[in-house]
Formats: sequence, structure tokens, C-alpha cells
Amino acid sequence: MTPRYAGYRVAEWLSARLSLSAAFRLAERMADVQCVRSHADRQAVQANLGMLLGHPAGQNPRLVREVFRNFGRYLVEFLTIQRVERPRLAVDGYEHLTAALLAGHGAIVLTGHLGNWEVGAALIRRMGHPIAAVALPHGDAHTDRFFNRQRLRCGIEVIALGRDAARRSIESLRRGLLLGLLGDREFGAHGLPVAFGEGRMLVPTGPAILSLRAQAPIVPTFLIREGVWTFRLRFEAPMWPPARAESVQPVRQLVRVYARTMEQFIKRFPDQWLMFQPAIAAT
Repeated sequence: MTPRYAGYRVAEWLSARLSLSAAFRLAERMADVQCVRSHADRQAVQANLGMLLGHPAGQNPRLVREVFRNFGRYLVEFLTIQRVERPRLAVDGYEHLTAALLAGHGAIVLTGHLGNWEVGAALIRRMGHPIAAVALPHGDAHTDRFFNRQRLRCGIEVIALGRDAARRSIESLRRGLLLGLLGDREFGAHGLPVAFGEGRMLVPTGPAILSLRAQAPIVPTFLIREGVWTFRLRFEAPMWPPARAESVQPVRQLVRVYARTMEQFIKRFPDQWLMFQPAIAAT
């Protein structure tokens, strides 16, 4: 049992037994400890915020601390969503999602490590939309099962990122499902460096490639926290793929467009950008 997995199990046990308000308070205190103790995580957050907003902003200790606290809140929300039947939710741009689905090719719900993407997928499922999510397997199998069990409890189909992920993703889209993808972190070495904030970020090309292959529109979607169990779910206008082409140019165009949309949202809510790995593209 790894220390990280043990920590998640303890968090699950406490979240099930404490009041929600107590669980959030404890999560915030533990996040403060992690912010102080984890030099690597803190350094990554500072670097990413520096790229996004300029280096002085990345060194803002209050902003950095709030990123850690929002991760604690994210985890409590993810672990206790079954206890909250009706979170306070405002939905903007729902017509964009329905328009995308009318084409009959499913739709790619593209988000980032912003707000609470896990709860966002669960709330979309509660709205009556079947959804599959591509998830990066954790290095520890116990931790992997821990997260996937909770996703499955929320009615989310899980597609493990790996050799079979592209085939299963396209099959899901052809079945008319929504496909949840994260677009602000490249997990391999095939991303596209694009202008992002005051620097450059390596952005994954996978969402664009899947969009072209399945002819499925991309709908940028973000669940932003506005208070305790209070969220705003925002669907942006669909990005329609051009007809399939062998050229890499359509892929690059789509990547640049959705990277720009993500940048706009992350700049508005930098304290909710829960990116604990360096996102800066190598020069």
C-alpha cells in the first residue's frame, strides 16, 4: 500500500463520517500542510502560474496556497457527491451541447484540470447524458481502482489511457455518447507547443485527432466552483471538425482553438487550476 493510496483511503473514511462542513475544513488544513511540505508540487504550481499570468503572479503565496486548498475541496466533493443530491448548479450554454449532439456523432466534452472536472462529468450524467471519460491510470493499481470505483458509482464509463483508448473512444462517440477528455496536459511526448498565457504549453493533440476521425464536435466544458457545493457549469460553442484529411494542419488548428479557450477560462480562475505537474513546453 503506497502512502498516497493510504491517504486517499483515510480521506474517503473521514469524508463518509464527518459533516460536510467539517470535511471541507479538514481538507483545507491538510492542503496547507501539503503546500508547505511538498516542494515539487509547490514548484510546479508556481511555474505554471508564472507561465499563465507572469512570473510575479506565480510567486504569490496566497494564490499558490489557494490552489492547494481547492484541490482539497475537489477531493471532498469527488468523494461525497453521492451525499449531495442537488448541489447548487447554474448551467450556461446548454444549447451548445444539444446542438453538438444533433449531428449524431456524439460529442467530445473537453475540459481541463480546472474547478472540478470529476464532479462535472457526474453532473452531466445526472442531466441524462451517458458519458465515458478517458482517465490516466495511476502508477499504483490500488489508487487506480479507488478512483475508477467512484467514477463508476457516478455512472461514468471509464476508458483507461493506453493502446486501446483511441479505439474505445471512437466506439463511444459512434454510439452517440459524450466523451470526456482533459486538454491541458500532454501525458506522452506528442503534444503541440502553443502560446499559453505568458509562455508556451504542450497541449495534447488527442482530442483533435479523435474529433477528426469520428467527425465529432468538441464542446469545451468547465465546472467552476462558486462556493460550498455551488457550481457553474459552462458549455462553450462547439468546434466542428473539417472533413477528414490526411494533413496535420486541421489537427493543429483545432488544438490552437481549444487551447485558447482553455487559456481564457484558466486565466479567470487561476486558483482553481489544479495542475501539479509542469505544463510548460520545452524550448
